[in-house]
Amino acid sequence: MKSFKINENDAGQRLSRFIEKMFYKVPKSLIYKLIRKKRIKVNFKRSHHDYILKEEDFVLIYGLDNFLKEKTISFNSEFFKNFKLDVVYEDENIIVINKQGGIKTQPNSKTKDSLVDFLVQYLVEKNEYFFEKENSFRPAFCTRLDTNTKGLVVAGKNKKALSALNELTLKGNLKKTYISIVEGNMRKKREILVGYWSKDNSKNIVNITANKRPFSKKVITEYFVLNQFSDRAKIKIFLYTGKSHQIRAHMKSISHPIVGDFKYGSKFKEDLKLCCFCIEFKSKGSFLEYLDNKKIALKKNIF
Repeated sequence: MKSFKINENDAGQRLSRFIEKMFYKVPKSLIYKLIRKKRIKVNFKRSHHDYILKEEDFVLIYGLDNFLKEKTISFNSEFFKNFKLDVVYEDENIIVINKQGGIKTQPNSKTKDSLVDFLVQYLVEKNEYFFEKENSFRPAFCTRLDTNTKGLVVAGKNKKALSALNELTLKGNLKKTYISIVEGNMRKKREILVGYWSKDNSKNIVNITANKRPFSKKVITEYFVLNQFSDRAKIKIFLYTGKSHQIRAHMKSISHPIVGDFKYGSKFKEDLKLCCFCIEFKSKGSFLEYLDNKKIALKKNIF
């Protein structure tokens, strides 16, 4: 039997969600069954899966000890052994990091090492995150970039900050601006692109078309040409919507793929020329109101 005292960072989430985080290898169906069978209790009493946990609650779990999530960080890749985070901005609630190309923001089934692990390690070393005091909460990013995309990503260092960041992202109040190098001669110096997005998850590739199709979603991308060269252009990009591979697929759809983007038709064998260089907060009325209208931008030359 395992017991957990709910702390500030655990409170406010469903009981089932808390269990999923703690015992990530256990199927959801089993978690729900154990709750029904009173093998998972709150304050020594039977509870429902959608019970909202409160600070100071006690959660008792019977029979899942061997599935408890390991609270350690280990890095497999040689590349990451001397890796250091490039911190652009930090306060008591959030941290903004300049991500290098070639690094995943979050781990997946194929790659364990990721930027979020280095974030956790960084906060552990600063005595701002304690494995032994936390149950389900880990600092995490509210924004993600594709593996080979560079630039700014934002993370919450505590539950309140992360929840506020996720809400800002969901409402489109975390404004991101990108710099990119695209192929060809841009006839229009400014354009708002409207298209319909769909994704083939089996191939991890996106298609954007001018006409709406079944299950497609509307996406809007705006660009400004900063410099035009003989066979490429430097552009600034604003997103009105935020879908996976949106910029990359949208630029391909107008026959101007991003330089180095082999998946979306680039002919240049270079690193991907796409960078999130500025993030602006529209956070009035939220827990992060002190950041309202704040812009955080890279000061280094980009491309």
